Amino acid sequence: MSKEKGKILILCVDRDNDIGLKAKIKTPIIGRDMNLEAASKLVLHDPEESDANAMFAAVRVYDELSKENLDEEYEVATIAGFELGGVKADRLIRDQLIRVLEKFPANNVILVTDGFGDAELIPIIQSRIPILSIKRVVVKHSEAIEESWALFSRYLRKLIEDPYYSRWFLGIPGVLFIALAILWFLNTEYISIFLLVFFGLLFIIRGFRIDQKIQALIFPSPPNLVRLFTTITSLIVFGIGIYQTYSGLINIFGDPYGWYLIIPSVIGYGIKFIVDLVLIAFLIFIIGLTVFLYFMRDHRILWVAVGIVATLWMREIALQASDILILPPPIPSSLIQSLILVVGLGISATIITFYLSIKSGKKFHYYFKERDIT
Repeated sequence: MSKEKGKILILCVDRDNDIGLKAKIKTPIIGRDMNLEAASKLVLHDPEESDANAMFAAVRVYDELSKENLDEEYEVATIAGFELGGVKADRLIRDQLIRVLEKFPANNVILVTDGFGDAELIPIIQSRIPILSIKRVVVKHSEAIEESWALFSRYLRKLIEDPYYSRWFLGIPGVLFIALAILWFLNTEYISIFLLVFFGLLFIIRGFRIDQKIQALIFPSPPNLVRLFTTITSLIVFGIGIYQTYSGLINIFGDPYGWYLIIPSVIGYGIKFIVDLVLIAFLIFIIGLTVFLYFMRDHRILWVAVGIVATLWMREIALQASDILILPPPIPSSLIQSLILVVGLGISATIITFYLSIKSGKKFHYYFKERDIT
């Protein structure tokens, strides 16, 4: 009986796709001559490139095994991932390995690497074909140093590219440098005071998570919108209650300074003058946010209705409170009843809108990229 030859693949893996970026060569590269030519082009572009040495080593392993063992059939191939690594790189490596195995259906693989990232490559390769041996090619540096540098560069890239970290690592120092340049140009003597205030504010913002709370106000969830509306309303009602209590005591015992007639009226008129402009500003902001969320197919567009309803009723509550503050004490009971009615209607309307937005989100869930509409 004739024994079928075993097929062994000598595989070189360039996880960060240096061969594609530097030598402009597409992978997979199958065959001794093709790999030798590709490695030569890569090393001409970058003589210190470790992946080129790994490719040369793969060709050498192929030559040695082909001469030593004639009972098995060998082939050499190079596959590559993605320059930024991650899941995309692993998927590309898997897909290219499948393509290589379709052309050369090997029984085992000899993995040739540059000594870094073996722990990430091995599971991907083994999911398709057993690994017979691993050959590490380390040139002019130790594996530990390369892994340490790769780890450092990964975190450095995260600090630069991740929006959450880059605003603190790059944005805050940028603002500080510009401010210091302006103060130095003006020859001010308050640079040290400015630095203390700047870092004090920075520590307060991070310590109390003020940035996260502001972000939650810009993109709040429906429950948070309802909670925000009821919290502000309760504070307004509580403040009116304190004012009513104090004004009642003043009517009984008198106030020689008469400040209670001025300050509440100033606050009341201030609310009347600013409330409509604040409403218009908010509506302009909400229109822009709605357009953005619509084109992004973001389910948070459904929350916009809750925010608009809560804001409109907040305007009515603010106007009712300003009427109470403007009038001299005692406060007419009709105004208190009107305020309570507006508060009740506002809370009811906000909760109903919240319920309808959840129902609408479940009905049109197919439109949104994210499925969680609650």
